Amino acid sequence: MVNENNNNNGEGLSSKSKLEQKLFTGIHGTPELKKTEKKKHLGEFRERVIKALTFDQVHEEGTYPEIKEAIRHPKARHLIISRKVDLNYARDYINLARHEGLSFTTVDDPDFEGPVALIVVSDEAVNEDDIYVQSRSDKLKELGVSEKIINTSRGSLLCLDCYQELAEKAPDEVEYYNKLSFLDKLLGKKCKSCENN
Repeated sequence: MVNENNNNNGEGLSSKSKLEQKLFTGIHGTPELKKTEKKKHLGEFRERVIKALTFDQVHEEGTYPEIKEAIRHPKARHLIISRKVDLNYARDYINLARHEGLSFTTVDDPDFEGPVALIVVSDEAVNEDDIYVQSRSDKLKELGVSEKIINTSRGSLLCLDCYQELAEKAPDEVEYYNKLSFLDKLLGKKCKSCENN
């Protein structure tokens, strides 16, 4: 989990004399509020973030429903993506944000640190308890989906048994897979999940 402590060079500045404050500001620049926190959230205050994805999550096939919900959140105003992200992977999020009237920005700063690659933010504090989206594989494991299906990439063909297992245990995931048809079998295609086993 991301550490959200505030280690700011400007702490205690108000207790200094006006001359000391001017000297400090002249040497170090104007102190920035919650600088460490903002480095980890693409330049935004943590309390304004509705949901966040890591680089690995953005580069997965398909979209995370939690981000779709966050984009539709009544206080959502901006979709912010790191410039290090290949925007082809984020295209669905960008299109949805535009459709919902959110602004879209890419950001880059050598001071940014951590795994956060995409955030949905508000102009005001929303103080969401958990802004980090659980990874697809962890979520599927918790739902009891077999490893062979978890390790099968989205967009793959699944046999009836694998498709039904996914539909029963993780119905939100079914839309990202195709059911192996009779014609597919005649053409020699096989279930990618069973092949991985």
